[in-house]
Amino acid sequence: MNPSLLKGSLLAGALALMNTIFAQEQKEILQLEQQLSKARQDTNRVKLLIDLGNAYAYSDLPRSIGYLQEGHTLSKQIKYPYGIARNAYLLGVSYTDAGEYARADSFIRLAEKDFRELGYTRDLAKVQNAWGSIMFRQGNYYAAGSHFSASAEMFDQVKDTTSSLAAYQNLIAVLGRAKSYDKAVAQSRRVLRMVEERKDSSGMAYALQGLIADLTAMKKFDEAFSYLKKALDLAETQAGQPIAAEIYSSVGAYYFARENYANALHYFRTALNMAEKQGDLYAVTNHHNSVGQCYLLTGDVSSARRHLLKGMELARKHQHRIGIQNLAVSLSDLYDSTRDYRNAYAALREHTLVKDSILNSEIRNYTSSLEAQYESNRKENEILQLQQEQAEKNFQISRRNTLITTASILILALLVTFYFAWRNFRNRQKLEKERADLLEERVRTMEKEKQIASLQAMVNGQEAERTRVARDLHDGVGGLFSTVRMYYGALYHDTPVIKENPLYRKTGDLIDNAAAELRKVAHNMMPEVLMKMGLPATLKDLCNSASAGRQLAVRLETYGAEQRLEPSTEIMLFRVAQELVNNIIKHADATEALIQLNQDPDRLSMVVEDNGRGFDTAAAAAGATMGMASISNRVQYLHGEWSIDSQPGVGTTVTIEVPLHA
Repeated sequence: MNPSLLKGSLLAGALALMNTIFAQEQKEILQLEQQLSKARQDTNRVKLLIDLGNAYAYSDLPRSIGYLQEGHTLSKQIKYPYGIARNAYLLGVSYTDAGEYARADSFIRLAEKDFRELGYTRDLAKVQNAWGSIMFRQGNYYAAGSHFSASAEMFDQVKDTTSSLAAYQNLIAVLGRAKSYDKAVAQSRRVLRMVEERKDSSGMAYALQGLIADLTAMKKFDEAFSYLKKALDLAETQAGQPIAAEIYSSVGAYYFARENYANALHYFRTALNMAEKQGDLYAVTNHHNSVGQCYLLTGDVSSARRHLLKGMELARKHQHRIGIQNLAVSLSDLYDSTRDYRNAYAALREHTLVKDSILNSEIRNYTSSLEAQYESNRKENEILQLQQEQAEKNFQISRRNTLITTASILILALLVTFYFAWRNFRNRQKLEKERADLLEERVRTMEKEKQIASLQAMVNGQEAERTRVARDLHDGVGGLFSTVRMYYGALYHDTPVIKENPLYRKTGDLIDNAAAELRKVAHNMMPEVLMKMGLPATLKDLCNSASAGRQLAVRLETYGAEQRLEPSTEIMLFRVAQELVNNIIKHADATEALIQLNQDPDRLSMVVEDNGRGFDTAAAAAGATMGMASISNRVQYLHGEWSIDSQPGVGTTVTIEVPLHA
């Protein structure tokens, strides 16, 4: 494929897409500003200010910072903790893009403190990523790797896979800056496969950009070129994001390494224009250096000077030490090409000073001694000698740098290995705990089923025995009473005079009372009305029987109880009500009682309450009676729940909840 044709067609598409995206963003921004003009001084206004700050982040950084500062101030005024923390974090990110690292540091620290107090792990992970970005831009790659690793771990804790992959890609960028290109390429390919499966276009863009940059650094140009078209296609879809500029910059670096300076210049300038629109001064500084180098190598010294000096001005203003270091080398080459050896040396000295500040004070002292030596002897021929000394120093620095880089790579590799091993161990522990919990739950379920089966057998046995006894009383003893009554009547007819005997009349009354009591007992054990008319009618009969003595008035209220229930359910509920009414009669010393029955399609509740003397439920639970145990067993049989609400002197309320169609 002809690289120049690739460049022209893709750039035209990128510009068209950028115009479309810009129009869409402007429409959204206009809507947000209209909403802001009507918003009150509350949390909703804070959220609108945050949205506007994000909307302007890549197009008008000063305005973005203005909205975020207003949001931060308002959040403090209305005491909105999350708004304070969120705005502080975004201000830290914005000042990082603006190259104001001291301000960025102060806001990120505030955000970390507030998010930690709020307990927001996902936001703390973002803070760690922001720390890593600051360290990375200042050339402290070991610290950057530690922060990116912590960020990825936190994102894994909250199961945010997308953000975890982004933090992991930042770790890969650290490997690239540490010149561990083989590892960086291998990990980038792995990440690329993952994001392709997820169809994550942003993740693919970052992975491809890293692959192109690292393969170019390894001089594997054919492999790097195989990724160019796909990366540039993605740059079109990400035109408003920083990654688009980085892709164009990496493509420019590829052509620069291939000594195709015209194409390299074209892509570097495209990256520069995008970064300037986004307000990313760190990237702008780097792109000025790249553009200046291209102009220098194509012979346009004037343009090279303009871009390199502009880049150096920005780098110094925002204390971009890596940018100063690289631009100083480029300016040294520029001055050397124009035979301006004094400025060439000055630029080279600045490069050395900045690099020394990153390494240690010992090398800085050595640089100062070189400067003193230069000042003592200004002869033209000493420039060459100083350059030789500088070369020797560079060799020492390079050797020391290699040791530091190797140690950093080993530590970083250990961190990455430990992180993945720890995550696998944690996942295994979680799986084992889930299995143990599942087994324990299964055992509890089986025990409960066994208990319910035992209750069912016991209750069914009790009801069967009640039915048998009621039938025996009715058919046996009841028939015997009928025979006795018949003989007693015959005695009256055969011996009329006996009716005057008081003992005869007393005996007749006792026979009638005994027969009535027998019928009552048989009825209570298995009321016929329950079988024929259902639960409400039976409860009504129970209320009438309990109220017959006139010492206790029992009322029945029913709601939605028109449908008949399962026979076993009706029997159990009747037995519970019967036991509760008997307890009221025996123990409550009440004058009024109420049975309330509420039936829904899938649930039935029965409430029995009285105005008696009440009791201490805690003491009653400690000495539970057979009657209470019987109620509990019957409610469990129906898979229901029951509760007692009682206090001495205020009466008692018993509530039973039973599911239907269970």
